[in-house]
Amino acid sequence: MTECELRQIHQNNLILAGLQAEYRNVCSHIGISPVRSDGMPHGADKLSGMEDVEKKADIEMEYRALYKKNERLIARARKYIAQFPDETLRMVLTERYINGLDYIAVAADVGISMQQCEAICKVHFNNVF
Repeated sequence: MTECELRQIHQNNLILAGLQAEYRNVCSHIGISPVRSDGMPHGADKLSGMEDVEKKADIEMEYRALYKKNERLIARARKYIAQFPDETLRMVLTERYINGLDYIAVAADVGISMQQCEAICKVHFNNVF
């Protein structure tokens, strides 16, 4: 497993979060607005026709495909990380690449300095690849 593949996990998570926000935004436009003074049901301020429903379905399909791909990538990453005997290395790689934390947060969680955290990542990938 390469460093690029490990970095892809965090990038996929960011894309998934963006898709979730876009999905919520599209869903907020679909439906009947409950507030009107004439008592009759009206659509939302924005026209919510088939294009919103189609966009919602497209987002759902894209999200599912990326989610499955990312889950397979995470499973491979966990298997790769589990092979190392050093607990600190496993923790740093997991926090940095699977959880997507920056060096400062990883160092705080693991209990090492930020420089040690950066060095562990650089040395590991220089030695492995």
